[in-house]
Amino acid sequence: MTAPTIPHSGPAFETMMLEIDTKLAADGIDIASRPFHAVREVSLKYQVSIPLAGSAINMPPELLAYLPLSDAIDQWYRDNFGDRLKVDPCPGRSVLLIDKDLYVMRVPRLMGSVHIVTSREFLETPEIGRGPVILNVVQTIEAMTRAKAARLTDDALSTIRDAFERAVRAAYFLEDTQHELMFIARGDVATAVDKLMAQGARYGESKWASLQAAEKVLKPAIALHGRSFKYTHGLKLLAAELKKAG
Repeated sequence: MTAPTIPHSGPAFETMMLEIDTKLAADGIDIASRPFHAVREVSLKYQVSIPLAGSAINMPPELLAYLPLSDAIDQWYRDNFGDRLKVDPCPGRSVLLIDKDLYVMRVPRLMGSVHIVTSREFLETPEIGRGPVILNVVQTIEAMTRAKAARLTDDALSTIRDAFERAVRAAYFLEDTQHELMFIARGDVATAVDKLMAQGARYGESKWASLQAAEKVLKPAIALHGRSFKYTHGLKLLAAELKKAG
């Protein structure tokens, strides 16, 4: 059986990729995920197996033949979307007040054994080895400098530690709870942080996004307890309903 001719470059390839990307956009596939889905679409269309990536060494011949096509699809997305393909591994961000200034704290992706400390002294980037990785909570704060960290008071360190504990619980709760509204709430939280840190003191917009996030957390919490939530923006009513749900 003759292998199908699939365009790897030129106008035919461009037409194929535009059609596929338009379909993926209409299906609601986010940009960062489209290269993977595009490979799948081409694979299904031409009934061939296409490798996602990897070394050509020891790759089966039937996959090796389509490695250049996989690379071409990946390069097409890099050329067209650039940095929008990058995925932030951070589960979430929060804002805290240190010495009357606002700072953004990034919640790290925690995997394996991690020993968490709150120190004025910056730790060097840990190497992979035996034992837990040491994470200095102070270094999860964006734009925190060594000089500023060295001047932090005991009260400031306590504030940072408490803020980190709250942020980690909240970020992973929003990420792990399977409900559409929880996913939307994550976007509201991100908006609240962005507006709070924006130039021009856009505090009202940040407050509104925070209220929206709270509403979208309360409603699925009620639903996950087996009850129906009211279609209302009133947080007091939703909180009372959640209390009834236990």
